[in-house]
Amino acid sequence: MMSRTMTQALLPKRVDGPKLVEVNQHLSGKIDSKQLTRLSAATLGCDPFVECVADFDRDDERHRLLIGRCEAKVVMECQRCLEDVSLDIRSEFTLAMVFNDDQAKALPKRLESIELDEDGRLELWEIFEDELLLCLPDFPMHPEGECQAYSTGPEQDTAEEVKRPNPFDVLAQLKQK
Repeated sequence: MMSRTMTQALLPKRVDGPKLVEVNQHLSGKIDSKQLTRLSAATLGCDPFVECVADFDRDDERHRLLIGRCEAKVVMECQRCLEDVSLDIRSEFTLAMVFNDDQAKALPKRLESIELDEDGRLELWEIFEDELLLCLPDFPMHPEGECQAYSTGPEQDTAEEVKRPNPFDVLAQLKQK
């Protein structure tokens, strides 16, 4: 059995994927959220660090795999009340490392591919940022009981509203003539 080494610190931005698979590497660390510019642009704010775990391994069919998890707390605009809402974003993923499109097409349907560059390297930060972006909600909202949109003043009685004239009454009068 191969040894598993664990490191805890800032994750490296780029890694040699095939080499890490061969030694069955486990990385656990953080990414400075200020460096994830696309995530920063998609949110109003983010915790200072994104927590990440990356395991480099092979499956039973000998595919090179990156098995990852990441989580972050982000702030977005609630689409109900337009106030800030804090959200916990988590992603778990398994990606098969390939060198070209032909290898990606040959993968089983259960695996999603990630293409290595010409040197066999992966942009690890980009991968984690992509996964977090995919987990952002399309319409972020507070839970129903906590949203400001539901805490408007006292209930107004709809029966007391001014009755507006029906615009089709004019047509009815014309029809009678």
